[in-house]
Amino acid sequence: MRVVMRVKSMFSDVVLFPGELERWYTNKHDFIFIKSNNVIEICFNRIHVKLNEKKSGLFQCSQGPFSIQNISSYPATLQGIKFNCGIKMNKDFFSTDFEQHLFISILTGRSTAEECRSHIIKLLEQINKPQRPQNNRDRIDPRLIQLNRYIRKNYNTPLSLQDLADYVGVHPTYLSNTYSKVFNTSPILFLNQLRMKAAKVLLANPEFTIKEIAELVGYNSVSQFSLLFKRFHSLTPSEFREDVLKLKL
Repeated sequence: MRVVMRVKSMFSDVVLFPGELERWYTNKHDFIFIKSNNVIEICFNRIHVKLNEKKSGLFQCSQGPFSIQNISSYPATLQGIKFNCGIKMNKDFFSTDFEQHLFISILTGRSTAEECRSHIIKLLEQINKPQRPQNNRDRIDPRLIQLNRYIRKNYNTPLSLQDLADYVGVHPTYLSNTYSKVFNTSPILFLNQLRMKAAKVLLANPEFTIKEIAELVGYNSVSQFSLLFKRFHSLTPSEFREDVLKLKL
């Protein structure tokens, strides 16, 4: 049976002043996506969640009111979408860990709701999938394990966050947030750590120029390589090489 997503309303210019609180109402099983440029708190039933410029919310609550309050010191402008797609989520569903670019694309007019429908339905079905008891290793998204292997194998080629996100088929922001939660470091930081480790080995060999080493570890720019190397090791590549070669004498 084809699940139909129906957008009921969109808003992009709702302003809440500091301390201001509003009560909004929904029909049963409606979904609400909300984005704010300042810190707000959303409350319904026993759920109290703070959202900000970097963290949006997606939720479905029972028929009735929920409250939104601006708890920042500046006016907050809200954007959002209310929609229904026939999916009943688990009780008191609220998520801040999802691919929000789908909803932002609809809000900005870059995509229509119909174009994003299948992706949003898939997202909701995945979130709502019953969870079975798992150990910590099983909870890791296998795509992240695959990405880790990919970075280790290809760290010496030019790679951006967008390249890594494309490899596993997710949005860059979602990848960065999810990867960091699992490995306690960002994918780009892990990539640079591998490059810096390889660069130290190459710098001990005077046959390679700094420019060649930068290219061998995946940087197109010598200045970028030098800046990052000094940030990691408190020495420029030339200074590090000089110290290493002195020790060999």
